[in-house]
Amino acid sequence: MSQPDADVQLLASALDLEPDAVGIRSREPLGAGSVTGMQVQGDERLLYYLDTSALPVRAETGLVAMDGPQPTRIWQHPADPHLPALAPVAFEHAAGSLLARLGLGAQAAPVLIAYRPGRRAVLSVTTAAGAVWLKVVRPSRVERIVRAGAAAAAAGIPVPAVHGWSEEGLIIMAAAEGQPATDVEWDPRELLDHVDDLRARLARAAWDHRSAGILGRLEWYASRGDDRVAAVLADAQRLVEGSTGESSIAVVHGDLHFGQLFLDADGISGVIDVDTLALGEAAEDPAAFLSHAIASALLTNGAARERVWALADLAAGRWAEDARVRALTLIHLAGHMIAAGERGDSARVTALVDAARAVTAGEAPSSSGAKNALMDSFESP
Repeated sequence: MSQPDADVQLLASALDLEPDAVGIRSREPLGAGSVTGMQVQGDERLLYYLDTSALPVRAETGLVAMDGPQPTRIWQHPADPHLPALAPVAFEHAAGSLLARLGLGAQAAPVLIAYRPGRRAVLSVTTAAGAVWLKVVRPSRVERIVRAGAAAAAAGIPVPAVHGWSEEGLIIMAAAEGQPATDVEWDPRELLDHVDDLRARLARAAWDHRSAGILGRLEWYASRGDDRVAAVLADAQRLVEGSTGESSIAVVHGDLHFGQLFLDADGISGVIDVDTLALGEAAEDPAAFLSHAIASALLTNGAARERVWALADLAAGRWAEDARVRALTLIHLAGHMIAAGERGDSARVTALVDAARAVTAGEAPSSSGAKNALMDSFESP
C-alpha cells in the first residue's frame, strides 16, 4: 500500500483522524510553498486547507504549526487568513448589511462562485438592481486590482463597474455586460478575431505592474509532477532556450481564456478578472487561451465538443508558430496534468500528455489521441 500524501498525514494528525478519512480536492502553488484543499469524508462542510506558503497574514484563523523556520497553517473554509473579508461576506446577514450601505438591497444569500485559497474568492448576490459580485482578495492587492480595472477601462476594455471597495480586500462590482462566452454559441474563427482585438487594446493600456507569468510556476510544477509532467516541462524549457531573440513585452490580461469573456452581437461586451493585468510576455495570453481551450475541449460533451476543439486547433495555428507561445502553453498544460493526477483522473492526464505532444510538434491539438481519449466516459450511462 502506498504511503498517504504528506499533507494528508499532517491534517489527519492535527484533527486526530485516520489518513483514509481525508481526501485531496485541490493543490496549487502559493508563496514559497503550496496550499492544499482537503475534504473530511462523511461531512461536506468539513473542508480544510493546509498552507505552507509562509506568506504574512494580519491574523491567524486556525492552527499554526512551527515544526521548521516557517509556519504551516491549517484553516477551515471560509476562514482564510489571507482573505480576511471572506468569512464576513460569506454569510447572508453580513453581506446584506454591507450592500445596504451602498444602496443595494440584497434579495438572497451570497453564492460562492469561485475560490482560490489564499488568492481570491468570488461571490454573487442578487439585489433589486440585479446581480452584484463580491470579489475578495488579499488586502495588500486590493488597491492595485481596482487601479488595474480603471486602466483597462481607460484602454477601451469593457470591464464591470466598481460599486465600492474596502482596504480589507473586498471589491463590489456590477455584472459584466452580455452573455458568458461559455453559455452561447460562437464561431471559433470570429471569437479569435475578437480576442486578437482585445489583446491589441490591452497592449495599449497604461500599466507598469510586472509579473513573472506562468514561467514563475515552472519550478513548483516540476517539484509536484511525475515523469510525464517532467517530460512536458523539459520540452517547454527546450523551446524557451531555443527561441531566438528576447521575448516581446506587452500589457497582458494574465489569465485570458474564453471563460473570462462575455459576448453580444458585436463581439466581446465584457471582460472579467483583470486582476492579473501585468506587463509581461506577449506570449502569455495566447498560451493561456490555447491551453484552456484544450483543457475545456477534453471536458466538453455533445454538439459543443467539435466547436471547442476547432477553437483549440485554430488558436494553435494562429499563435503557436511562436516557440514561446508553445513553451508557455506546455507549462499551463503541465499544471492541468498535475491537477488531474491529484484527482486520480489518469485518463485525463494521458489525454493532456497527448495534446502537449501535438503542441510541441507544432501540430493541431486534435490531431493527437487527445480528442477521442475521453469519449468512453462521455458515452457511459
